Amino acid sequence: MPPLPRILALAAVSVLVLAGCTPSADEPPAEVTSAADAVRDLPGVDDVAVTRTVSEGEPVQGNFGQRREQAPSTVSVEVALAGTLDPRAAGEAAGEAHRLLVAGADRVDDGENVTVASSFVGGPGLSVSTGPATASEVVSAAVADGFALLAAGASTVGLSLGLGGGDGSWEESPIASTAHVTAASPEDFVGLARTAVELERGVDLEAPGVHYQGATRMPDVDAVRLLVAAAARPGVVDATYLSPEQRITLQTDAEADSQSLADLRRWLETQDYGTADDPVGYTVLDAAYAETTGWVSGAEPASHAPHTLDPFTDAGVWPEDPTAPDCAGPDLEVTFGVVDSAAGTRGGSVRATNVSGGPCAVENVPGLVFENEAGQPQQDVTIEPYEPGVVPGRVVVPDGGTVLAPLLWRAMSTANDPDTTTTVQVTTVPGADPVPLDATTDGTPATGLDVLDGAEVRIGPWTQGD
Repeated sequence: MPPLPRILALAAVSVLVLAGCTPSADEPPAEVTSAADAVRDLPGVDDVAVTRTVSEGEPVQGNFGQRREQAPSTVSVEVALAGTLDPRAAGEAAGEAHRLLVAGADRVDDGENVTVASSFVGGPGLSVSTGPATASEVVSAAVADGFALLAAGASTVGLSLGLGGGDGSWEESPIASTAHVTAASPEDFVGLARTAVELERGVDLEAPGVHYQGATRMPDVDAVRLLVAAAARPGVVDATYLSPEQRITLQTDAEADSQSLADLRRWLETQDYGTADDPVGYTVLDAAYAETTGWVSGAEPASHAPHTLDPFTDAGVWPEDPTAPDCAGPDLEVTFGVVDSAAGTRGGSVRATNVSGGPCAVENVPGLVFENEAGQPQQDVTIEPYEPGVVPGRVVVPDGGTVLAPLLWRAMSTANDPDTTTTVQVTTVPGADPVPLDATTDGTPATGLDVLDGAEVRIGPWTQGD
């Protein structure tokens, strides 16, 4: 097996490097200590601690009996930043420190059989860790965000960045850039959620008995406010909001069929929050863990009769023509529409113009595959109807006319340079060849769309456009 590359990781963890000769157990490599000395002199750095740990090699059977294989070692570097730094200065110090330590690790001779691992801490509450080959700019942004969250009232902030295989390999697999934030009181949650939205950072929030699990999504401030209010209701001993599922769960000390339990359910169902098109479920557990479920605001999911979308135009509706043939793939020229954002959601559209020279008809939802810059499809993307009950309607597109299919998804955090969607493969009609569309032009963000692994995207059928 060829040697695995040396890496610098912002985490005080051991990583095995299966190459080289038995290291010296006395001192860290001079290249690392020299880099640590340079980091120690940076403005805003309080201290740098460097330690070396040698692992005991595994026994192997050789030609002359059993022996120990060469033991890898880890050099751990902990960089302590001054807790009084403002977020920008803290980020700049961390980014420069990371750059120096990476350069030092790269100079270590292969024969050292050593991996350099490091961590950044700030004041009493910040811990930032990362996997291999994380860019200094990403480290800088993460540390700056951590200091900003601490300034907004967090007790502790933990961030994990980078890539690494869950099985110990170095195959690339994403690790969310969610900030794990604790607070002394849930009353601090709303301010922390607002700060996270400003930073475009996903957060999990935790205080005694109250939990907001946001995954990689930026927090919904209104959902956080609902959670905090629910946690303060009489009899509630634990409250959790799951953002991806849009569900709040409340554990109570109330007896089954008690008035307090009924009052809590009534309170949930009278809140001005959920809607039929964007429902939020609730689960209330009594003292014996028996559960009752329902819908916040009393807004059950809409169960509309099947219907098509109204035309996205103020012009007259195109006439029906039962003799018009179905559009084929080459009949439609496809583009990606401008992305708008509001209140944590994104909206865009796929547009198709009839270039066949005559009218043709569409009656379907286009097929979409979201790909990152490497051409790999985003994983676990859930495709949902644009709105409840909507079904495709037959639209006869005149020559030169344009139909569009609307898209809607929740904003996802791009603070840690994840693999954004840069290409959307569009299958316009059944049987057509997919058409790759560049999702970094025509008014869309230059970095691509924040449709990431695990996204939920609502797609509408082809409808008359403008």
